[in-house]
Amino acid sequence: MLKRFLAALGVVGLFGGAYAADPWPPRTITLVVGFAAGGNTDLAARILANAMKASLPVPVVVENKPGAGGTVGAAYVSRSAPNGGTLLVASQSETTMLKSNRLRPPYDIDRDFIPIAKLMDQDYVLVVPASLNVSNWQEFVTYAKTHGSITYATSGIGTTAHVMSEHLAKELGIKAVHVPYPGANAFRADLVAGRVDFSIDVVPLSMQLISVGKLRPIAVTQKSRDQRLPNVPSLVELGVFREQYAGWTGVFAPKGTPPEIQARLREQVDQMLGGSGGQEIANSGYRPASPRQGANDFVQFVASDQKKWQAAFQRVGIQPSP
Repeated sequence: MLKRFLAALGVVGLFGGAYAADPWPPRTITLVVGFAAGGNTDLAARILANAMKASLPVPVVVENKPGAGGTVGAAYVSRSAPNGGTLLVASQSETTMLKSNRLRPPYDIDRDFIPIAKLMDQDYVLVVPASLNVSNWQEFVTYAKTHGSITYATSGIGTTAHVMSEHLAKELGIKAVHVPYPGANAFRADLVAGRVDFSIDVVPLSMQLISVGKLRPIAVTQKSRDQRLPNVPSLVELGVFREQYAGWTGVFAPKGTPPEIQARLREQVDQMLGGSGGQEIANSGYRPASPRQGANDFVQFVASDQKKWQAAFQRVGIQPSP
């Protein structure tokens, strides 16, 4: 009897020791977003956090660290322990666009991060405040060319909207003054109030304000018209852009994160995308990524996206900031 009892203790000790030695998950998982709450990156992070909370025995929190076009939050994660406890949920703005945008960036996306998985893709629309005397593309062009300069709002310097807006200004031959904000909610409030003339923003969040008559859609940035805005032309269709602009959101871990933890993080993303989280992304107006991503899928995508944005910066002529 005693032998059986001791043997049972040994089995419990063996499994208890294995569980205690498991490096992941840590006591808390933090998903860091480099923008203020209310934007598309924040939305994706919160959907992922809710899914992870449901499947893991530890707290999962979203921490917003806005500033410098998303790089404040990303720099924080780059210095974090590579144990799967602090992760970056990011867009192209603070990752694949950074080398083209900053002479001395606070981190290197290739050296300091490991791409884990994509969460979603998003499209953009050029919008103006309802108070502006502009209702369509031709009226927008006329307004821009008859004023000495017009203003546009973005979530920060070097963001996707910054590049697109500068590209638009270059193609139209107009002067457009950039007004960067620390987050999407802040610039939308000023846009609705008419303090800035236009913005190129993600379609789903703009639709909320378009539907209640506070903003007017002028053009979309994808290759063809958006089904949600069938009467709004595409900038590719209009011949302003030669190729479409689209964005994405994904998860990154600090460099040095063990492969087994990377795999478990990817499993969490796959479970979210294949479950109610993926449906929530779609219901919010975004395109959820594939729920079965291979270990190198997002790595290869990030490498390709860096080349695309490098060409875009060169074409537009935006010079890297210090």
